[in-house]
Amino acid sequence: MSEIQLTSDHAKRLDEVELLNNGVVVAKVGFAFELYLSNGQAVATRLALCKILREYHAVFHGQLSHYLKVDANRLTMIDGEAYLDYFDEKASTISPDEPMDAMVFGYPDKKVVDEPQALAISFTASGPEPLFPHGNSSICAYFPCSFIVEKGYHYFRDLVGRWCSMVDAVHGSAGFSVLFEHGSFSGSSGGVATLPALKRFPGLDFSDPNVFQVEAARSYGLQIKSINWLTILSDKIVERLGGRQVLEAKLASSCPVFNFNGGVIVQAGDEPQLGDNNRRIVLDYYRRVSRALKMVRFEDYKLGLIALPEAYDDMEETLSWIRRFD
Repeated sequence: MSEIQLTSDHAKRLDEVELLNNGVVVAKVGFAFELYLSNGQAVATRLALCKILREYHAVFHGQLSHYLKVDANRLTMIDGEAYLDYFDEKASTISPDEPMDAMVFGYPDKKVVDEPQALAISFTASGPEPLFPHGNSSICAYFPCSFIVEKGYHYFRDLVGRWCSMVDAVHGSAGFSVLFEHGSFSGSSGGVATLPALKRFPGLDFSDPNVFQVEAARSYGLQIKSINWLTILSDKIVERLGGRQVLEAKLASSCPVFNFNGGVIVQAGDEPQLGDNNRRIVLDYYRRVSRALKMVRFEDYKLGLIALPEAYDDMEETLSWIRRFD
């Protein structure tokens, strides 16, 4: 078996999946868009990120409930669209030397709960500095599985392409993922709670841009974390791969390549897949993409992407996961 079509009922069941650690929900399952970008210090970039927030707000109108103000440590309830104007104003006035962060959440019944939500979006916009020579800018947006199935995969791909074109995208991915609480992301317990699922379902991404940015800070900035149904590559990364024609020849027609302003999106098959190692459901298209992009994959971890208790080897588990399609 190589593919399973995700039905509406199956998607709703996936939305209800909770990954626990000592009885506490530390992760869920859904779709994630995770993008790393450059020029985060520029006003234009920060305003573009705010525009993505506006689009996300429009997509989930009435379902988003709270946001985190810049430099705040408590959430504020959303009242209409005023919070979007607040972020626009901050994007226009914060010094380029200072980072800008934004977080928006959609809690059930608009009551804050201390666990991950499938409606969440956040970004960090920061320019180059000694610890981050290439800057430290990323945006991460979550979506319920049922929403993606209802809207369609072409809708999701077009949304990803549009958002990539709005900023100076470097690399990223979109598709099935474990979903963490934005801000802390995987933290100290996310790894042990999600590792069994990651080992069984190779189509799941590990969504933690914070840890990846720290680990990859000393790289030359043109290496990807992993692949997903959609893998985002800037033109510079495509050049390192030998150019688009060379890339397409390795991928074949089953893994089409789509343009956006500044790069391409590689699609692993017609539909996103979870796979299942227990049932020998192999993701051949994901494997093909992974092998084609292997030379631009970041592997020079110092601590590991997946933090685990002492009984585990963080580096071994991290490398095993990122090499899962080799």
